[in-house]
Amino acid sequence: MSMPRAVRHINEIRALEALLRRGAMSRADLARQLGLTRSTASSIVNTLALEGLVIEGDEQDARDNRAGRPGTLVRLRGEHGLFIGVDLGVGRLSVVALDFAARVVGERHETFATTECEPERLAARVADEVQALQRTLGDHDRLHGICVAVPGAVDRDGRVMRAPLLGWRDVAILPMIAARLPQAPLLTAENDANAFAMAEVYRQPARPGPMELYVFLDAGLGGAILAGGATLRGHGGYAGEFGHILVGQEGFVDMATLPGSLETFVGREAVLARHRFHGGGAGDIAEFLALLETGEVAAQATLADWAQYLGLGLAALVNILDPGRIVLGGPVAALFSHCREAVTSSMARHVLSGQPLPDIVLSELGQGGPAIGAACLLHKRLLSVDQEIVFGAESLTSR
Repeated sequence: MSMPRAVRHINEIRALEALLRRGAMSRADLARQLGLTRSTASSIVNTLALEGLVIEGDEQDARDNRAGRPGTLVRLRGEHGLFIGVDLGVGRLSVVALDFAARVVGERHETFATTECEPERLAARVADEVQALQRTLGDHDRLHGICVAVPGAVDRDGRVMRAPLLGWRDVAILPMIAARLPQAPLLTAENDANAFAMAEVYRQPARPGPMELYVFLDAGLGGAILAGGATLRGHGGYAGEFGHILVGQEGFVDMATLPGSLETFVGREAVLARHRFHGGGAGDIAEFLALLETGEVAAQATLADWAQYLGLGLAALVNILDPGRIVLGGPVAALFSHCREAVTSSMARHVLSGQPLPDIVLSELGQGGPAIGAACLLHKRLLSVDQEIVFGAESLTSR
């Protein structure tokens, strides 16, 4: 493969990434951002516009190639394609569509009984919701793919090796969905916490720090480890299962996971079980939070227990991984804003002497966080450097 073509391809990807992270900019600004001459940047913009990837000016058609008008801004052309992310949670299904500018252009959410978790049944639900969402959206050039986020361990081929909260073990969910969505060009699967982490960082102008942890609190507790923005997956691809850290002999609730694991103390069902233990009766997290706002004694006692064990679990992660930042997300993470000091105090008691505590922040993503992140993973894949163009087919096969 010729070097000029490889270099140009890399610069085209860099231009798309710059427009994604920093938004619309002039050709001159884009040239400065990429460290290229203005003529080279302008040539790249022309090519991207011809391919329908970018557009210049509010009214200009991306395919007319009328470039170089003074004062106009280059931006990603959202209509270039759709990327659909699915969050297959415990009792909840979310489907989100992003356009090529990585903007949310449609979403659907529904709940289902936790007894209705058979893979075939949920595959049918996913297909129905994806098709319903597509019908509501306007014209886009193409669907680039569908990524399904699952609360469990997913191998590198997208097979769900274990998702105990769904009652799944060694489930090939993607072929089941593909049979119902034959038009989908690409189907992939990802752990829900990894997808949540991607949603948090993908569109941010600033790059993630050298070590950041993302904790997703829902029915259980999932986690993701980002080192310099790259997800650490471990030997088998399952790294980041923070919910399985052992912090006691037995938790507040029996779950289909390890007894005494962190998620049996701080997950959704653990919170509700502990509330019942203290004399409360909340049926879900929203009701528990409402009772907490009233100052109910049972809710306050439950919150204190939750803060103690969350701090203990986070301290174990800090001692091992030394993160600079921990991001909490998911429905149950809302409890943190009511007990930040208690969680921090618990962490401080259990970290190594002199170990600085990381920043702990609450995610601003709503219930669609993992679904958004799943769609972002597809978007990132499209904006990745084509290894065959850079290295050549012969070089790749010889590796």
